Amino acid sequence: MSFIRRFWAAGLILIMVAIHAAVIGYVRSRVARLKHLKSSAVEIGNFRFQPVTDKDSVYHFRLHAVVDPAKHMEGREQLEKMKMEIVEDSERMLRTADVQWLQDPKQAEVRARLMDVVVKHLPDKLIQRVLITDWLEVPVESIHL
Repeated sequence: MSFIRRFWAAGLILIMVAIHAAVIGYVRSRVARLKHLKSSAVEIGNFRFQPVTDKDSVYHFRLHAVVDPAKHMEGREQLEKMKMEIVEDSERMLRTADVQWLQDPKQAEVRARLMDVVVKHLPDKLIQRVLITDWLEVPVESIHL
């Protein structure tokens, strides 16, 4: 009993240090795992098109699909398998797109239509959303083919 009375404070400090070390170790291991995660975005392709209603401009952008992280490998495989069908349907939709959709800085309608095209070709709900990057509108006169 006298042993407990003499060293209770030291024992309490040792227990607190052990709990603190365990928490720090757990947090560091979680951070290390997060560093190794890859992006869940998969590139579908580069698009360059001229709408049939606007012969003065050519549009260019890159399309990516954000895959459900829990099904990343399956989503990537399905996208690779159906890539050409997705590209073909996307280009067809873009050529007939309303010019007002293309003038929207947020590209909300274009994103929604492209999402519909991508989802149509995949069996499960693997895709969370689509991303449009490198959007560029170029006058036809500046294109040298």
